[in-house]
Amino acid sequence: MNRCSEEAMPTFSITTLGCKLNQYESECMRQALIGRKWKFRSFGENADYYIINTCTVTGKTDSRCRNAVRRARKAAPDSTIIVTGCYAETQAGRLEKMTETDLVIGNDDKDSIVGILEKLAGRDIPGPPPERLGSFDISEFHEHSRAFIKIQEGCDACCTYCIIPRARGRSRSVPFERVLGQVKKLEENGIEEIVLTGIHIGRYGKDIADGTALDVLVESILADTHKLRIRLSSIEVNEVTDGLLSLISGTDRLTPHLHIPLQSGDDLILDAMKRPYDTSFFRKRIEAVRKLSGGIGIGTDIITGFPGEDDASFRRTFEFAKSLPLTYFHVFSYSKRPGTPAETMDGQVDPDTRKRRSRKLIRLGKSKKREFMRSRTGSRELAVIQRKARRYSRFSTALTGSYCEVSVDCPSSLDGKLVPVDITHYSMGRLYGRVGS
Repeated sequence: MNRCSEEAMPTFSITTLGCKLNQYESECMRQALIGRKWKFRSFGENADYYIINTCTVTGKTDSRCRNAVRRARKAAPDSTIIVTGCYAETQAGRLEKMTETDLVIGNDDKDSIVGILEKLAGRDIPGPPPERLGSFDISEFHEHSRAFIKIQEGCDACCTYCIIPRARGRSRSVPFERVLGQVKKLEENGIEEIVLTGIHIGRYGKDIADGTALDVLVESILADTHKLRIRLSSIEVNEVTDGLLSLISGTDRLTPHLHIPLQSGDDLILDAMKRPYDTSFFRKRIEAVRKLSGGIGIGTDIITGFPGEDDASFRRTFEFAKSLPLTYFHVFSYSKRPGTPAETMDGQVDPDTRKRRSRKLIRLGKSKKREFMRSRTGSRELAVIQRKARRYSRFSTALTGSYCEVSVDCPSSLDGKLVPVDITHYSMGRLYGRVGS
């Protein structure tokens, strides 16, 4: 295990798996450590400390987390490997048994990770103690054209398949003034698109005394900033309020894009999942969203092979998803999560059936995505310039408000900027366009 002297500048690397919230928290760690005179290094470079910020949403994700730990040890045999995040919270024992792991820090202690690392490095720097992540404001977002902003944490829902409430705890909102201050700081530093993220953002404000709701937060950000564009991360269908829809239709500074999880198109399965809606309600709200504009992007999540899902149940899900004006899918095969009610339910579906159903839905989702992308040709959309589509390519990727990627030929000086893009054509699975004046 490596130790650094007081005189040395300790080095560190961070690998992040999972959601935008994890990515935000990793960026907080990175900037907080740099502020304490640590030196950041990319993954694969030799570093004194390797931090693996983990996810546990599926069994496949758990495997990726363990592989990330092994890769870190291989890349830096003498480094200290620290594992944190949701997998570290729910499966600490398994991680501690890995010979590659030196320290496991669950989500309950992640807030203090900078101080923990300072002690591990044997450092005693004069001045204020290390800032806790929960009170740290980022000033940029490393290697991202957009910035993710944490507005909420945890979840009070009781979905029978989900382990995240156990990993993240109860729903807690970031205070209104802190969110607003963070957003304004990022805008001042040149960020032109932010993504408001959390575990259950539709619950924003429910635990705050003044009861500030998500639509009020968004409206306030729009009023107190100048050019910056807002995108919402995943939001539950019963929390897509008329207030939010009114904001989307009333300004081009809130993206015409919502990601609304479905999970199943069969009412019996939705009931077994303890989802707070039925297919009739879901359809009505999706149609209300689509009425805002034919060009609005609407994504969803679907789980295949949930316990009790027979062929008839899956057909209903497939036909329901096919009938909706959705523009892309994220499809997941059901994965047993330890300690969840679904883990011991009757009617477990075999892995091959789950995979076959997933492949069928993925094909449907790709078809819908192609159809939507083709429908955008000839349109002009405000887009943020992200990165070169391929190394040595002349094309950069512009992300439109409706969540389409468009290849554009433009100078690197436009990276991270919001610009009008004229979408000219669709070819070989991609949209192409040019930056408008």
